[in-house]
Amino acid sequence: MTSTERTSAQVALITGGASGIGLFVAKHLVGQGWNVMIVDYNEEGGRKAARDLGEDKALFTRADVADYDQQAKAFVATWKQWSRLDFVFANAGILDRTNMYELAKEREDGTPMKPDTSVIDICLTAVVYSAYIALHYFRKNPGETGKLVSTASLAGLYPSLHLPMYTAAKHGVVGITRTLAQTLEAMGEPMTVNCICPGMVDTGMGDGSTITDAMRKLITPPSTILRAVDGFLADSSKNGLVAECSVNNIHYRTQPEWGDEEAMKVMTRAY
Repeated sequence: MTSTERTSAQVALITGGASGIGLFVAKHLVGQGWNVMIVDYNEEGGRKAARDLGEDKALFTRADVADYDQQAKAFVATWKQWSRLDFVFANAGILDRTNMYELAKEREDGTPMKPDTSVIDICLTAVVYSAYIALHYFRKNPGETGKLVSTASLAGLYPSLHLPMYTAAKHGVVGITRTLAQTLEAMGEPMTVNCICPGMVDTGMGDGSTITDAMRKLITPPSTILRAVDGFLADSSKNGLVAECSVNNIHYRTQPEWGDEEAMKVMTRAY
């Protein structure tokens, strides 16, 4: 595909787009006539995804999304190719790589070995980068419009007992979604910011051999997630929403009620 003038087709950038939820959404959008930039660390999978989707509609850029400069270059490549950016799906994710419940190995000074916090880097810091860069490019669009959807998780709403760091990161995704959406709306900016909180999805990220027949009944199919994403893309009045996707159901979770008026004043005025 060669560089073009501003395309009439809508353009999406998807992190973690080489597999799982990201690839589901990429296929769905290409089927609707979108141009898609797949961003992923997995070069082999990303290039295959772009080929399978059709290189006249999809491109691949390899990036470690936890590296700001690498992720920024993916946005540059997208804009250079299509001169517009309508939708950013901040979706890349991994699971905990350190078990906080196990007795840690000790260093020479008797302190525990440093934990691997890359799940925070990829599931939260990279989403912050995606949001920050996305807003910059949305403001370059005619009308300064654009839609950002991030992938949180049920662990962004409830504790995932075996994945404490993943839970912390996904709670952060919910937090930045609500904060950005409310503030941008108050500023009169026309972008929308939402997130999805899927339940158990067969993404290939976990070990599928551990899924029992009973657990399979709890898996959320791609169709539920696609309905949530389609809803956000079709309706600009949906802003600051957290779409809990559980099996075949979508529940829109709003901000918890204030405990008292003082708490509201502190959070809406003092900071």
